[in-house]
Amino acid sequence: MQEIYQRVAELFTAKINSVFESEVSLEIEFRRYFAATTPVINTEGHFKTIETQIKDKPVGVEFSRTTHWQAIIWGVLTSAWLEAGPEVKSMPTGYDKLMILKLAHPLLDYNIFTQVLLNLQGYTGMKYAVGDAQKELAGIKGSWKHPKLDPFAPKAKKIKEAKTTDEQKFNNLISQVRAVNLISQFDGQVSFRVSPKGSTPAFADSRNLSMIGVGGDKYLRVFPNLKPFYIAWAPGTTPRIAKLDSGLNMFFADGIECWFTSKSGGEILNEVLFSRKIMYEVFRDFDITKETCIMIPRMNSVLVVTAVEGDHIKKTFERLKAQYPVLELYEGTRIKELTDEEAHV
Repeated sequence: MQEIYQRVAELFTAKINSVFESEVSLEIEFRRYFAATTPVINTEGHFKTIETQIKDKPVGVEFSRTTHWQAIIWGVLTSAWLEAGPEVKSMPTGYDKLMILKLAHPLLDYNIFTQVLLNLQGYTGMKYAVGDAQKELAGIKGSWKHPKLDPFAPKAKKIKEAKTTDEQKFNNLISQVRAVNLISQFDGQVSFRVSPKGSTPAFADSRNLSMIGVGGDKYLRVFPNLKPFYIAWAPGTTPRIAKLDSGLNMFFADGIECWFTSKSGGEILNEVLFSRKIMYEVFRDFDITKETCIMIPRMNSVLVVTAVEGDHIKKTFERLKAQYPVLELYEGTRIKELTDEEAHV
């Protein structure tokens, strides 16, 4: 059976590389699943001459690199399974999916693999306690008294240089309000944004999980046998792994063969790639067929939900800390006493 899984993983890798080749190839794959090729108007009579033109421009779900990709990538995996899997054809099971991911890991670079992983991993082991968050905020809102600062105003913005205690509390509350608004969207189903090779990847998903900051940590709930861990690093300390070739005006990253273009000047590219690199390294040390490992990358941190003892994540962290000294490991929550610098979404 191992030989079959390896064969499927190799075919799956080839298909994924083809799909992620460009923006055009992503859109083609998207339309295979979500576009209607049948004209929505009657092509008899006057419209008969343009029937071919209508068919060449499919109508249907608008192309998006953020929504529906959990279904599309599952479709790519299913296709590889049916082509290269067991002779008796059937849909791949959850275990089959995990084995294919495990074997595909060394075959894909960390940028592409983590995009695939985020769209295939399950999220049923975690949820956010929206009710608790809303109740707590309601109590704070009732007791908040300040003549000028209102963190609950619709367009409230953080104070860039918060100096007083009230200003820091104001910023922290804005973080909490934003976090509650974000976690209320999570229903256990999520699609993560995909980016073609050479394009700056993004922290984006259909439920905004990637945007939940420290303010949302205390509302995360996991199964009794699981625990959240955060591998984090302070803003401005991200190791440089995306390097500019000024002659070509392109960025190259360690461990990735293709080059990148970046309108952001490379800062966002570097931040995102480093988070994905951390995810990739964590995955390397886990056997996901035997142990839960749910991961979500964010700016300056990666959330890892795994066994409550945390033996594997702690060992992995020690290895990564030796290579990247800026890393810190938090168990359960990153919240101790929020400061203005820590409380960001």
